Amino acid sequence: MTAKRVAFLSALTLLILLSLGAYSFYTYRTPSREPPQTVLPEGAPRVIKFEGKAMPLREAKLSFPISGRISRIYVREGDRVEEGEELASLDDSLLRIELAMAEAELEGARLELELLKLSSEELTLAEAELKEARALVEEAKAELAAVQAELRILEAGPSEEELRIAKAEMDRAEAVMRQAQAEYDKVAWAPGASASPQAVALEQATLNYELARARYEALLKGPSEDQKEAASSRVQAAYARLRAAEARLSGAQARYQSLKQGPDPKELALAETKVKIAQLRAEAARVRLEQATLKAPFSGIVWSIWKNEGETVAPGDLVITLGDSSRIMVVATGLTQENLRWVREGQEVTVMFPALSNLTLPGRIERIVPASSAEAWYNIYVEILSQAPQVRWGMRANVMVTTW
Repeated sequence: MTAKRVAFLSALTLLILLSLGAYSFYTYRTPSREPPQTVLPEGAPRVIKFEGKAMPLREAKLSFPISGRISRIYVREGDRVEEGEELASLDDSLLRIELAMAEAELEGARLELELLKLSSEELTLAEAELKEARALVEEAKAELAAVQAELRILEAGPSEEELRIAKAEMDRAEAVMRQAQAEYDKVAWAPGASASPQAVALEQATLNYELARARYEALLKGPSEDQKEAASSRVQAAYARLRAAEARLSGAQARYQSLKQGPDPKELALAETKVKIAQLRAEAARVRLEQATLKAPFSGIVWSIWKNEGETVAPGDLVITLGDSSRIMVVATGLTQENLRWVREGQEVTVMFPALSNLTLPGRIERIVPASSAEAWYNIYVEILSQAPQVRWGMRANVMVTTW
């Protein structure tokens, strides 16, 4: 290598070292500066992006309003259900008994009220019952008088006139019998005399005489103790029937007078109040029974099930989360106070779903609410204006807000 070439390389190396030293000195002595901001021309659009996720337009966190033990869960996570479909139920055996008792109480109160509000037909029936009761009393009085007279006759014995009449009847029957005997004796020798009219007349006359003699002898002997006791028993029975008839008459009279005067206003008001109270109890029992079944408030998809069959729940315990998947919205976070001037409710936005190959759908800001009371951040609720069936609940989404 020639001396001239060596001198050139040495000069070049020295120049490079001096340049590096000058750059280092300048960098050390000169303070750092922010890179220049891009100043958008006035009127140029600004795009602000917020991250969020897809949520159902309606979401329900379902719980029982009463406590109890879960007896059945009818759905699984991911099931699609219709509005009003049963999702879960509590053990309602005691609630059914409570409802049956309340309904029975209501029926009794209604019957009591109806008895106080009897119609004119009931008054007519009560009047007929009163007449019948009066007739029974008169009949019982007549019967009592008859058996009492019979008893007095037995106790007093036969009178002289009765004995004379009975003796005369016996003598007359004996005379008739003797005359019949004489007529029969005239034909007694003839064949077939036993079947003749004379034989029949004799037989009848003999029977009449025996009856008349028995009655006369009975009168002479007087009534027996058995006869007197039997007559006394008939008197007592007739007296008991009279008292029963009089009691029935008293009840019929009271019922008739009560119906004629109408119900007591205080009793009627009390009966109506009892019916209202019983109705409220029955309705409350019916509501409690209905509250033992959890139903879908709208058609949607079962997102989460938080309890199992057999578990005991208290009022308000979360059991099932249900979402209306027919309409999807996006909830985005990260809106600051500084950006509130650029973002407003009702503003149209663009929503992009990265998982769906950056599928882009139009949207509108439905509302803006604080994320929490402790931080100055806000959540943006975006309504999807053009629904896409491939968008699922929980998908990540980007919301682009274009401002001017």
